[in-house]
Amino acid sequence: MQAQGDRAFERDLFKTRFAQEVKFRAAAIHVAWGAEALCDSTTQIEPFVLLSVHAMRRRLDDRDMALFREVTGMDDKWRVVWADEGAPEDLHLRDAVTHVNGRPLPGGGTRFEVGALFRGGQMMSNDDGGFWDAMLKARKEAGDGLPMTLTLLDGRNLVVDTQKGCAGSVTASSFDNDPDSFWRQGTQRAKIPANAMIEAQTADEFRWLAAFGTYFQASQSAIKASQRSEGVSTGFLVGKILAIAVPGAGMLLSAAEAQAERAIAVDSIVGSADLFANEVVASLGGDPSAGLRLTERLMARGVKVDAVMMDDFRRSNAAIHAKQIKAIQATQAEMERAELRAQEDAERRKQLLLPPLLK
Repeated sequence: MQAQGDRAFERDLFKTRFAQEVKFRAAAIHVAWGAEALCDSTTQIEPFVLLSVHAMRRRLDDRDMALFREVTGMDDKWRVVWADEGAPEDLHLRDAVTHVNGRPLPGGGTRFEVGALFRGGQMMSNDDGGFWDAMLKARKEAGDGLPMTLTLLDGRNLVVDTQKGCAGSVTASSFDNDPDSFWRQGTQRAKIPANAMIEAQTADEFRWLAAFGTYFQASQSAIKASQRSEGVSTGFLVGKILAIAVPGAGMLLSAAEAQAERAIAVDSIVGSADLFANEVVASLGGDPSAGLRLTERLMARGVKVDAVMMDDFRRSNAAIHAKQIKAIQATQAEMERAELRAQEDAERRKQLLLPPLLK
């Protein structure tokens, strides 16, 4: 039998995939905060990520699980794996959280995968639905004015400052029975395909994936209202979502729309999710082409991914949309530079006009 210490490939695999999942979960929180203005349903969002072996949707055998625990430091406790600067100073990485608002965080359950009947995948998978039920209740209570309180394994109680963001949750598991599938449960949960998350390389790509899932909890009424105002049924004018997300961006839209001279047609909800994700990434200061780059790599490598991977029509629309967003970003940056230059010139003129004794 091969010794655990000799399993270099498996060690690297477990370490890398765990790191990918942490990056994605952190991106999902940033997107929930950043896209808050776009969501019909909002709630308070915690500034940390908890993970456990119970979050793994695919069950590992005993030997692999022992190595995974050794490499990642994970066990059956819900441990802090990432914390934003807004988290309490006394909350540290690898701290184990046992209760949130007095409710125990449960272990994993089992999910029956109906879609596996048609795809040929495994019928049963691990499910962390109990954990999310507890977290979503605590988020709602924070919105109602009850501070989110964590109870740690060592007995400490920490009060956490939360921030308003999109309700629901967007998740992905680095070990998944159906790594190529996307699914959602109404507006409460959406699962991004593990294959897409594992392939992501940059913060923008992680955020694009999280924003894609967030779209299914986003403001359909706002999008439909903007479509009706332009007299189109499926049109999706560049910058309309960006205008909601970024205060002051609206003044740039008329020039961009005049240059485009047409609406971008979207023939399905996933096509709309592409454009939504483009604009959320841009509103967070990133590159709106991130999703296109990810799709191109997935296609080049022959990776199977449903929903998230764009077909030719979606890629064409997303490319045009990203180009137009970049034009808006460039115009906005130039306006900011011009404003800064004007302020500097005004300050220099002010200094020149001061009496000699006051200089």
